[in-house]
Amino acid sequence: MKTMTCRQMGGMCDTAITAATPEEMINKGMDHLREAHPEMVASIESMPKDDPLMLDWSKKFMEGWEKTPENA
Repeated sequence: MKTMTCRQMGGMCDTAITAATPEEMINKGMDHLREAHPEMVASIESMPKDDPLMLDWSKKFMEGWEKTPENA
C-alpha cells in the first residue's frame, strides 16, 4: 500500500489517499475529486486519453507512484 496526496496527483489539496496499485490510486483519486473538487472532474473526464496533457499527467503520476514508498 502507498499513500499519495491529492496535490501529488495534480489536485488541489493535501487529502491523503491510500491504494495498493496505481490503477486503484487513480480510481480513488477520481472518487475524491468528485466529492471534494467537482469543478475539476468534467474537464478530466472529457479529455481524450491520448491528449498530450493527459499523457503528461500519466507520466508524472507513474513517476510519483514509483517514488512513493510503501506504507510502514
